[in-house]
Amino acid sequence: MEEFPSPARMLQLILAGICLFLLVFGIFILAFSDIIFDLSRVEIDATTPAGPPIPVSRSFSFHNTSASVSIAVNASVYAASKRTYRGVILVRNPEGYGKKYYNAIMNDPTQEQIYEDLLVQFRAICDERNLSDDGYLDMMAAFVQTIPYKDGGNTPAKYPAELLVENMGDCDDKALLLSGLLAREGYTVSLLKFGPESHMAMGIGSDAFPYKSTGYTYLEAMTPAYAGIPTFSIMTRKPLTSDPMVIPVSTGPKLYRSGHESAFINETMAGTKDAAAALTARLEGFPATEKDSAEYLAVQDERDRSAAIYKYIMNHPLDRPGTYEYLQREIPA
Repeated sequence: MEEFPSPARMLQLILAGICLFLLVFGIFILAFSDIIFDLSRVEIDATTPAGPPIPVSRSFSFHNTSASVSIAVNASVYAASKRTYRGVILVRNPEGYGKKYYNAIMNDPTQEQIYEDLLVQFRAICDERNLSDDGYLDMMAAFVQTIPYKDGGNTPAKYPAELLVENMGDCDDKALLLSGLLAREGYTVSLLKFGPESHMAMGIGSDAFPYKSTGYTYLEAMTPAYAGIPTFSIMTRKPLTSDPMVIPVSTGPKLYRSGHESAFINETMAGTKDAAAALTARLEGFPATEKDSAEYLAVQDERDRSAAIYKYIMNHPLDRPGTYEYLQREIPA
């Protein structure tokens, strides 16, 4: 009579079978992940009547002036964008698949009219005010940077329609919109993804002030900021210590050529902050009997001057040329 395996042996066989299945499944995923995990696409439901266009109007500051832009977002595009699944599992080649994933969101055909409607008005403002290529980039950056920031947690990036209609988004939502705008206007653009810090910024092709070893000038979309100066650390009190994953978006002919101004602003910002702190510590070391002395008052004046310069820089992140001119007057060569 044939004997059945013992319960312990049966358990071993079952566990071995499960392990073998997981091993084969893992190999299959690694080999065919790009096929299994398809890219997201916005599909408009033709059976649902389209609602009225959704008006989107925004006023924003840049270069010590202001501008206003108004567009109408197709209600069907917004609704379809909202319900589109964007989850993805990156199991291999994260740079390559990340490029496909983010470009699929940024360049979905349903969003193209939004880009065009915005750019028609941006170009008109650029022509009216005779902006340089750098000024034009600053203007588009200011438009996106001043969209209210809201931490989205682990939710996937928004399509442009969602970001504009809802008038709020986090770092990747805003970086994708700004990258899409700049790429369409001929700038060299990349996304900079900081995994450990859960942050996304941008890199701009430039002739000066590169960020780490990326070869690009850093550009923040999350909040108002000078091109080249990361404000993530300032806003969150956490440093950006990791090297970002560089995800190329476009290689247009336009480069940012004001990086030297941003570098000078950044250097002066750090220098005046440190000087103000050091001078404050020095003032605190004076005896009470000497706080009316000429030396004390001179140190106090120098501390106040350094603090005022630092405050000016911090308060004018959307006016790179004006801030640079101010510093040239305040800190002569």
